[in-house]
Amino acid sequence: MKKKSIILLCLLIFSMLIAYYFYQKNQNEEFVRWGDSIHTVNTEILKENDIEYKIENDKVYIPKSSLRKATFCCS
Repeated sequence: MKKKSIILLCLLIFSMLIAYYFYQKNQNEEFVRWGDSIHTVNTEILKENDIEYKIENDKVYIPKSSLRKATFCCS
C-alpha cells in the first residue's frame, strides 16, 4: 500500500512539473510582426487556424512558433 502511494505521489509531481514547463514556455514566447498594419491583415483567418495574435499600435503580432503555420495558411 505504501509503495502505491509513493508511485502515485511521484506521478503527480511529474505531471505538475510537465504542466509548469509548458505553461512557462508559452509565457516567454517571442512575438513577431505579421503584415504592415491591422488594416492589411485578415485576423479572421488567424482565428480560424487557431493562431494566437495580439494587436499593438495598429500592428498585428503573432508568436514566433506560429510563423510557419501563418505563412502556410494566410499567404
